[in-house]
Amino acid sequence: MSTWHDARRCWTEADELDVEIIVREARPVEGLTRLERVLVARGLTERRVPGAEIARIVGVAPRTVWRWRSEGFRQAA
Repeated sequence: MSTWHDARRCWTEADELDVEIIVREARPVEGLTRLERVLVARGLTERRVPGAEIARIVGVAPRTVWRWRSEGFRQAA
């Protein structure tokens, strides 16, 4: 990850409890950090939720979810 990304809160902070609740309930939530969106997408992917539905839940374009999947969710590692 670049220095620019390291300095941004949205890439380095996530509330694990919020992520767990969103994955469990599979409902849209606003105000997620970038890292939280990726973590939720990864959790929903593990539950075999379709990409378009994940995109709706985390508030991104379906193409973004497909890109995250193809990258293996590296941002959240």
